Amino acid sequence: MTDEKAIAYIKKCLEAGKMREALDASKVTKVPLSKEELELYIQKYLDAGWMSKAMEGSKAAGIELPQGLLIKYVNKYLEDGKIYSAVDASKLIGMPLPRERIAITGRECLLKGKLTSGLEAYKLIKERPPQEELIKCASMCFKEGRLSHGLEAYKLINKAPPGEELLICGNFCFNTGQITPGLEAYALAKRTPTKEILRACGEACLLEKRTDDARKSFVAAQKIDETKNSDIEVREISFIELSDSINKTWASPGPKVCSDCRNDTDIKDRFFVLSRCPENEEEEKYLDNFMKNEHGVLQFCVEMDVLGDGRGVICSAVCGKCGSKNVALLSEDVGYMEIIRR
Repeated sequence: MTDEKAIAYIKKCLEAGKMREALDASKVTKVPLSKEELELYIQKYLDAGWMSKAMEGSKAAGIELPQGLLIKYVNKYLEDGKIYSAVDASKLIGMPLPRERIAITGRECLLKGKLTSGLEAYKLIKERPPQEELIKCASMCFKEGRLSHGLEAYKLINKAPPGEELLICGNFCFNTGQITPGLEAYALAKRTPTKEILRACGEACLLEKRTDDARKSFVAAQKIDETKNSDIEVREISFIELSDSINKTWASPGPKVCSDCRNDTDIKDRFFVLSRCPENEEEEKYLDNFMKNEHGVLQFCVEMDVLGDGRGVICSAVCGKCGSKNVALLSEDVGYMEIIRR
């Protein structure tokens, strides 16, 4: 074996944490390894969370690792959210971690937005993370553009994330050139990004030479231009036709109260399909006036993109007692956008 091959092999062993093999190869090939070089690799193992490799390597090299230093690293692993490294290291040095310490670390990780580490900690003590901790973790993830982690946290508590936080996440993604999660976040919030932010996203992608993502951004911006150039069309639709269109039963948000006679029991739903959803305040006012003038509907709400192709559904109601179309839809569902704000 030539010196170059020997050096490459020894370095490969050291990089993989196989210090004993590196030392054996060093003796056979007579390629020297200094104590300083070995100490640097042991330090590298410790920093990476490889305490077992560091301890094995130090033993093979005859380098002492003080107990105090190892305890310091156990604490560092906990602070950095390296839960499994901390637990394994604590066992190696004969200092098992208390259950309470792991729980505290899990909570701190979740509050910092470190979902994976937090879940690992709670898994080790066989507990479910509290709902409030997962919600805070998700909020932090969304603020940092980590859509998948935020969605995972909400999935664990079987709740839908707030639309506002999804938009925050989407904007962060667009501003940092992450077109795919940005579009996904907006779609989940049932909103459409502006063409300006999409074009800015495309430019950010071009700066990083990610041409496919840049193309995707500019195409999305162009589609918005094309959509905004078309008028909003409204068509009344029956309950049966609507249910067939979305393959599920449908009901407008509730409870509902007639604003004229205060009846809240005999209320009949009424639905309309929009060719596209309103994109700004001007279009919302147009839709408001159109529904009043053409259909006599005074109060309604729009569920965005419910048909999956950009079209929305207008939900309204008629009082079965007095016949009024001025029926308030008292929904708290974040999936609905109330057009009329009274």
